[in-house]
Amino acid sequence: MDERFREMDELQIIQAAQSGDGEAMTYLLEKYKSMVRALSRPLFLMDGDKDDLLQEGMIGLFKAIRTYDADRGTAFETFANLCISSQLYSAIKISNRQKNIPLNSYISLDMSDGFEEGGDSFFELNRALTVWQQNPEEIVIGEENARNIKRRLYSRLSKMEMQVLSLFLKGLTYQEIAGKLGKSPKAIDNALQRIKIKLLKLQKRKP
Repeated sequence: MDERFREMDELQIIQAAQSGDGEAMTYLLEKYKSMVRALSRPLFLMDGDKDDLLQEGMIGLFKAIRTYDADRGTAFETFANLCISSQLYSAIKISNRQKNIPLNSYISLDMSDGFEEGGDSFFELNRALTVWQQNPEEIVIGEENARNIKRRLYSRLSKMEMQVLSLFLKGLTYQEIAGKLGKSPKAIDNALQRIKIKLLKLQKRKP
């Protein structure tokens, strides 16, 4: 299938997918699946599963392919990033509402930039809160709570858990993390489950 699209530019492939070409759609979904994985990994859905978020992200990617309009002057990769992020935030919003959890219980665990105001995770949190259309006071409270929860979470993680979380957020699979740390994939899964439990406990506490 890749051979067929090798001579086509991406816009032609997108237009083919929009016209009902199933192979073109599959090609694009596979090509950008790594973007979906990268955007969904730092997010933990309350009482959910990482595969739930991945599936939501793929829905966002599918919508991006179906609705992309090159005449608007936006690169497809940028447009897809926004569509995927929007789908992920919507899923978190709905999940939290169903469980009667405050909307600002969403936390991005991106460790790449610490807690600097100009960093990516701060931007992602702020964008999520904006999507949820909270008032300015709630946004400020949400940002401060998120920073506090991150600090408390990281202080409660063991050295191994910190290593596992860091590698997981970089996009490594359980098997790859296990290989780097000399552990079994099951041990990696257990570590991530412990991290999630610690995060959930912190989110349920009052700041």
